[in-house]
Amino acid sequence: MIDPAFAVPLAAATTAVGYWINRRIRGWLPDDVPRPGRKQHRGAIPMAGILLLPTALLWLLWTESWWLAAAATIVAITGYVDDLGKERQRDLDWRLKAVALLFAAGLAVAPLHPPWIQPWQFAIGLGFVFVLTNATNFLDNTDGVACGLSATTLLMITGGTGPLAAIGFGALGLLLFNWPRPLVFLGDAGAYLLGLIVGTAALRGGQPLDWQALAPVALQLADFAQVVIARIVLGLAPWVGDRRHLTHIVMNLGLHRTAIAPLFAAAAWLIVRSTQGS
Repeated sequence: MIDPAFAVPLAAATTAVGYWINRRIRGWLPDDVPRPGRKQHRGAIPMAGILLLPTALLWLLWTESWWLAAAATIVAITGYVDDLGKERQRDLDWRLKAVALLFAAGLAVAPLHPPWIQPWQFAIGLGFVFVLTNATNFLDNTDGVACGLSATTLLMITGGTGPLAAIGFGALGLLLFNWPRPLVFLGDAGAYLLGLIVGTAALRGGQPLDWQALAPVALQLADFAQVVIARIVLGLAPWVGDRRHLTHIVMNLGLHRTAIAPLFAAAAWLIVRSTQGS
């Protein structure tokens, strides 16, 4: 099997080539255009998370992880279509996204908990991976956070070995272009892909709702829970973005924007280390 660490230069090269083609030949990557409110970056920045898919598929197909490869493809393409719509300020219908993400989560969980043998474990695992897919996308609001946090989580869970570790290394390759000064954003395509893989990796580390599965993704779940609860209490749609995330909270407390991604990655590392030591 190919060393998972080779995913770093591969993802970096794929991102560089895709970015160059987008700039010089044909603009095929959707742009995240600045708008009043949440979108305060300078100029249009391409959303290049779809470029993680080739790296992910190489390792997943090499290890014959057919169902997870199909799931990763579905969420990445769904995110890419949504990114294209956002460029034109026409988001993909949330119900279509939910169906696609649920179906993909089911494909990812089925090999671990076959629904015809373990229906309850499958249902809980399905919800777990679905939430992690969206929770990772929720944290894609500050340079490097979703990418760096996902990479840290995956490498800690897997010990740096196997196809899921390769996708974590791949996230580091894309991170070079996403932090500290972003040339590209992760976008829904990349965030959904990483979230699905993170959820699957956490599920492989323990039974659904087991502490061994929850601890490595505690930050993602904490942010998701507090944001969704706040929006519901305020009478807002849970899927409509705002600036109430944990990243925004620490930024409002005075932490420099470029320090947020390292802080979240370090916090995830400490949580996993403390769990492994207990």
